[in-house]
Parts: sequence; structure tokens; C-alpha cells
Amino acid sequence: MSNPALRYSLYRLGIFAALFAVVMVVFGLFDLNGRGNVFIAIAIAAAGSALISYRFLNAERDAMSEALYERMQRAKQRIAEDNRAEDEAVAPVRIAKEAS
Repeated sequence: MSNPALRYSLYRLGIFAALFAVVMVVFGLFDLNGRGNVFIAIAIAAAGSALISYRFLNAERDAMSEALYERMQRAKQRIAEDNRAEDEAVAPVRIAKEAS
């Protein structure tokens, strides 16, 4: 996968889904299949996946951060180039107005 943000997100989603499945199996083993327990399982899976991803997905998180930073720098550079081109295009008009 070439997109680091997508790869990181899919890893996080996979960890969450696996933990959610484990928690639901444990709840099923202890006969805790009430409606409110699904929300508790979601909360447990979310907290657990956050901790696991914080600990084990450092490389993916760093790659995602670097890719986003580079993308923002390219966007800033494009905007600066567009502004320079616009200033160059408008400069003769300003000079003509100032002269008159």
C-alpha cells in the first residue's frame, strides 16, 4: 500500500475489530450478551486499540505524519508560486495606474 495514512487507518481499524471480536466472545462465554454490553465492548475495544496502536504502530504513524507534512509543504509552495505569478501579472497594471 503506497498511502501511509490509509495503511495506518486500516491497521487501527483491524486492531479495533479484532479486540471487539475478542471482547464479544468473552462476553458470550460469561453470558453477558445484553444490549448495553455492546457499547461497553466498543469502549473497551476503542481504548485497547488506541493503546496498542500507540505502542506498536510508531513507524506507520511517523510515515503518515511525514507524508502529510510533505503534502502540506508542496501545497504551500504551489500557493506561493501562484501568488508570485499573480503579482507579476498585475504589476504592469499597478505601474500604469501609479503613472497616471
